[in-house]
Amino acid sequence: MANLTEQKPMIRITYDEMEAYILLPEPELDTVYTVPQLMQELAEKGITYGIDKERLSGIIEGRAYNTEVLVAKGTREVDGIDGYYDYNFDSNLDGKPKMLPDGSVDYWSVHSIESVVAGQVIAVYHPAIEGQDGMNIKGKPISARRGREQMPIKGKGFERQDDNITYTAAIDGKIEMQNDRIVILPIHEVQGNAELSSGNIDFRGDVVIHGGVESGVKIRATGSITVDGVVEACTLEAGKDIILRSGMLGGNKASVKTKGGITAKFFEFTTIECEGDIQADVLMDCNVMCYGQLILNGHRGSIIGGRIHAIRGVLVSSLGNDAEKRTEIFVGAGIDVYSRLRVLEKKIEATREELNKIEEGLGKFEKLSKERGVSYANDPRRTTLLRVKIKDTAVLASDEVEAKKLKILAEGARGACVSVVREVYPGVVINIDELKFTLKNIGTGIEFYKMPDKIATRPCYAGVE
Repeated sequence: MANLTEQKPMIRITYDEMEAYILLPEPELDTVYTVPQLMQELAEKGITYGIDKERLSGIIEGRAYNTEVLVAKGTREVDGIDGYYDYNFDSNLDGKPKMLPDGSVDYWSVHSIESVVAGQVIAVYHPAIEGQDGMNIKGKPISARRGREQMPIKGKGFERQDDNITYTAAIDGKIEMQNDRIVILPIHEVQGNAELSSGNIDFRGDVVIHGGVESGVKIRATGSITVDGVVEACTLEAGKDIILRSGMLGGNKASVKTKGGITAKFFEFTTIECEGDIQADVLMDCNVMCYGQLILNGHRGSIIGGRIHAIRGVLVSSLGNDAEKRTEIFVGAGIDVYSRLRVLEKKIEATREELNKIEEGLGKFEKLSKERGVSYANDPRRTTLLRVKIKDTAVLASDEVEAKKLKILAEGARGACVSVVREVYPGVVINIDELKFTLKNIGTGIEFYKMPDKIATRPCYAGVE
């Protein structure tokens, strides 16, 4: 038989140039396809890689004519895998209590502290896996994405082992994620009650008391404070959250202050200052300054008596009582904040103008120094200007920080309202910024909000969670 000369194989290349198919027309009598001939046809199409010669032979020997057959296949690239960490602790504690089906709040469900012991493995690093480049059927390399290594964990209170992938706690304490850092801080733990006989507690870290707190005790912590038992008339001050699982009987002598949020079953006759949100069941005759939102939306959630100010608003199930006890609620930033902000803005503008004049004066001394070739470094007038500049710069920085905080407060207070899911009683006074509304009749499911010239009401659809 003669080699095929007339008939031409039909070759199809996929769009990504990763596969090639061949279709052999049935040859004339006394002619035959050959593997070298088909290889030449493929080469003419630029196909040089991934050719399956055995399949070419099989097509010829099996006389697989007029049928497309895959005869060349490229190698797909395999992307690398970035390195990653497995953390052996809960890094997403929300510090929120659970709402039970009956509408009550389970304050024992709050989990805000994750503890570790020295030597415990806290994280394991999985190194990056290199990718593998591919190649298409025309011999063109295809670059794979390289796996990227992660930076070593930063923070304190832990150690990286000799294998460079295992991290273990160096001390017993509380572990938490702070941005991309792991920090293990010591915990002061009291198994029973915190009593006067044991002294006050002033601790750099978190304080956990598994009993109650006796009247007169002072507890200060740079971290959080958690108390399982009832807290009496004492002083609590925390740099982070405060959690009182069984509430506080303040007796008009208690003080609670925190830069974080507060979660408590109840407060009675207590003065509270909180930079975050407050969530509780009952506030009775309390004096509260809350820079976040006040939430008492459980089945028993109520505010009775006292003076309550929550910058971002109030959500409560019941407000006041049927004895018409005076209960005063303030939401929004208040007129004092806006007045102070206006004063600061004018003061900042004046200070900046004064600093510009000082810079001009100092510039004149520099110019004279160059023109006359005489140093004015010790000139009393220049020294006075420098002193004023240092003083005004410090004042400006302080005022700008205060103004920024006030602006954040004002922005957070925008749209603040008082939402009452169930009953609101006479004796309740609602204040939103400079406006006041006094309840004269009992109402149900009402939301109080601010209009330009008055406090208006609308139905409350918040519901009880």
